[in-house]
Amino acid sequence: MERVMDVMEKLAEGIEEQRSISPDMILGNIGMLLECNDEYHYGKEEDILLPFLEEIGKNEIKESIQSYIAQYRENGKLLATIVDSVDDHSSGDMDATIRIMENIREFVRNVRPIYLNEDEEIFRPLKKDLTKEEMDRLAEKFQDFDYDWDGPTLNNYQKLVREMELKASYTVW
Repeated sequence: MERVMDVMEKLAEGIEEQRSISPDMILGNIGMLLECNDEYHYGKEEDILLPFLEEIGKNEIKESIQSYIAQYRENGKLLATIVDSVDDHSSGDMDATIRIMENIREFVRNVRPIYLNEDEEIFRPLKKDLTKEEMDRLAEKFQDFDYDWDGPTLNNYQKLVREMELKASYTVW
């Protein structure tokens, strides 16, 4: 996700320098965030981890993780504003273009620290408070989720991110 954040920063930089940024580039990046981060990454936590923690009675950890996820979710409105502004941006509306740039920058500024704190906020408490058997059960549930996931595989995801990085570099430089 760090690489997707870097692409978003490149897009904002290109907009600021008044370069032509295609709506497809903006929407593709946001689509990547929504699918891989919202549906996959946080989907695992909301659909598997939180119910599992409730099942085993680890409500304090569950509440802490819910609070952490809520920090990310609060920034979804910024992505929605970007998507809502894309049509006007493609029609040459400078106010919409500025809104896109500002919302991209705010999203990255708000969300990057959340990604960087994930180990501290989620994984460290799990390793500290769950037994080996509970961790094994959780790992099995995550493996089942991965097996059933119909989104991009890790290799496809990495390829898509690399393509976005290249397109953003060509656009901005």
